Amino acid sequence: MKLIENPIRLNFSLHKSLPYTMRYLYGKSNVKTFRLYTLGSVHVYSIEAFDKLDIVMTHEHRNIKQTEVDFVLSKLLPNDDPQTLKISHSAKAEIEGDLHKKIRVKDLVIIEKPLSSADAS
Repeated sequence: MKLIENPIRLNFSLHKSLPYTMRYLYGKSNVKTFRLYTLGSVHVYSIEAFDKLDIVMTHEHRNIKQTEVDFVLSKLLPNDDPQTLKISHSAKAEIEGDLHKKIRVKDLVIIEKPLSSADAS
């Protein structure tokens, strides 16, 4: 497996790429930085806000495997214990139930890490 960082186009918008997911996670709050990755056919979005870091994994045609989640955690958050992170495999159902909208991906996994003031700087 290889996690490859993709260059971000100038006009790329997370709110257009992941509209319901971004509305569910952040509402009207701001995002500080984001990066795009691919892990084979899995799209990985690393989204840093001022108080948390979210890693959103999506796949359009199949469910995301636990080995893929573990691999992304080892590459993007190598110093963090997975037990301290909030990993939601049922994120797609939660978002669809909360917003009453269908998401166009087959599977969606959200990994959330709260940031302390020391981590944020």
